[in-house]
Amino acid sequence: MGIRGFTQAIQRYGVFSPLSGDTVVIDGPALVHRISEAVCRQRPSTSGFVCHPPYSLLSRMVIGWLEELKNHDVNVRKIYFDGYLPPSKWEVRRERLLNQSQRMKALASSQPFGSPMTPEGAFRDVRANTTLTRQFPRSSSGASPKPPFMVPAVLEALKANQDWGPLVVVVPGEADIFCAQDIRENGGTLLTNDSDLLIQNLGLKGYVSFFWDVVPVDPTSKESGMVAMKISLHDINDRLGLTNLGGLPRVAFEKLKGWMSFDAAVQKARDSHEDTLHSPEYLAFVDGLEGKEYIPSHHPVLTILSGLDPRISEVVIQILLLEQIEEKSTELDEKTLRGPETLSIFLPIMVENHDKRSAWTGSTNTRQIGYSILQSLTRQRYSKIIEYRTLDPSTSLTGRQIEIPNLEETVDNCTQLVTVLDKLAEALPSSLQWLAFAVYQDIEWSTSEQRSSLSAALVSKMLSGSEFLEEYSWDLIHFTAQVQACLYSLRIAKQILDVVVFMGQDIPAPARQLHNRLALLPLIGEWPTIEHISDLLSEFGKAEGLRVITDMLGIPSIEIAAPSEDSTGPRKRQKRDPELLPRKGRQRDIKTSPSINPYAILSQESED
Repeated sequence: MGIRGFTQAIQRYGVFSPLSGDTVVIDGPALVHRISEAVCRQRPSTSGFVCHPPYSLLSRMVIGWLEELKNHDVNVRKIYFDGYLPPSKWEVRRERLLNQSQRMKALASSQPFGSPMTPEGAFRDVRANTTLTRQFPRSSSGASPKPPFMVPAVLEALKANQDWGPLVVVVPGEADIFCAQDIRENGGTLLTNDSDLLIQNLGLKGYVSFFWDVVPVDPTSKESGMVAMKISLHDINDRLGLTNLGGLPRVAFEKLKGWMSFDAAVQKARDSHEDTLHSPEYLAFVDGLEGKEYIPSHHPVLTILSGLDPRISEVVIQILLLEQIEEKSTELDEKTLRGPETLSIFLPIMVENHDKRSAWTGSTNTRQIGYSILQSLTRQRYSKIIEYRTLDPSTSLTGRQIEIPNLEETVDNCTQLVTVLDKLAEALPSSLQWLAFAVYQDIEWSTSEQRSSLSAALVSKMLSGSEFLEEYSWDLIHFTAQVQACLYSLRIAKQILDVVVFMGQDIPAPARQLHNRLALLPLIGEWPTIEHISDLLSEFGKAEGLRVITDMLGIPSIEIAAPSEDSTGPRKRQKRDPELLPRKGRQRDIKTSPSINPYAILSQESED
């Protein structure tokens, strides 16, 4: 929600108190965003818009911040992460996606030649301690693109950490609501940067502290330890005389309703008739502050949620909820649906060139495998899923419809995907296998659409001796986004398979083979970034990666020269490796297919 001026007004009632010896609960996504923003502010002034702190660095900073709390005798009880955002946040998320999409388009227009290169040692002076979350002035850097996978990357690193992993929980709802419930039931201090928690009932022994108010004791003092400004809802209600008048939630309601100052809203709450507390408008406002149980606490899926990315957890919970709705009623409950669609997913916003096809398009077939396997969790079948990647107000504010293949198609697709990954692993060094798969998908899609291949042009450029001297070109930036989208698509398929196998569902042997194969996926912190993609492409070219892929696809060898942008003429096809043809393709004349996609032929609705 966020109420303008509310935090500043409330903080004057807070009291700096010892945090050492106290128990805290942490709003995980809020901590990751706060530290990421602080680290990004420390990059050199000469850095470009693609200069993101490495995910491994962000993870170390978050863990280091937590370690400092531990070293000052602060007991962290739980770290909560969102696993499902409620329907009430649907429009907010679409607005954010629209704003981010427009910023990316404006960025491409204002920086037509790309981004300055990342200076060597750009983040070498960043240190992991609580100074990272201190208050800092606003700056223009806030408009720069954020690292798209920072929350799952840090979550993954925390889960792998012996000390912090057991404390991390991905919840079937919003993290802040579960934080508040934990504090209400067990006492302690909630660490966050979310002003909404100022009006949450945290119980008589519960407090809120903002990250920027967590500081070590003055080093000149004889005492040592950590202190924080603690804010108590009940104490403030008593001091303001609002305990029986609705308290701070009532003040927030009046402030939002009338766009008035904090003091005016307090007076309005004191003067208003008691009937206001029972008005439908106020009751709806208070109801929005309370947590909802979307998945019963005894449901077995909750056991595995903490091993999932929040976006993947979200689509798992959503399909389970949709089944509950359809079992109870033929009418869809608008309070539970995620927008107007029946099944949907928000994909991370990539730093990409919006004049080209979306970085997510080439790996759609991989995600389709995951979406199809996901339906093993329910008795319902869905023919499509809506993907939200970017939004363009000039065309449509709806997502893209992606067809979900039937089980027979999906079994074939699993077999083909395993075959492709195995063949690439046999032919190329292990350091290039996942990059090679991204190149494979790019060349395959480009050939089927009779377009020039971006990856082939970049490899040819590297092998011909061209170098990027001062800037990363938009082609290189866009291909880096494609590689990361490819890896995240594999991650979606892998984690959905994790859930389905954990839930004891019987899946076909090819799907189990794919699940085993995807266990080798690298961690997000190991994914190629813009700083290293040129060297990887050069290494890939020298290993004759293009020849390996064109042989697998059965297309002519690619000359070591960048293809022209308008080379859209048809290419002569060669006989393709028979092991890479879908079963249906092997049973009929392959020339009847308009595409050489070995997984599933995408509908026009699925394309950008």
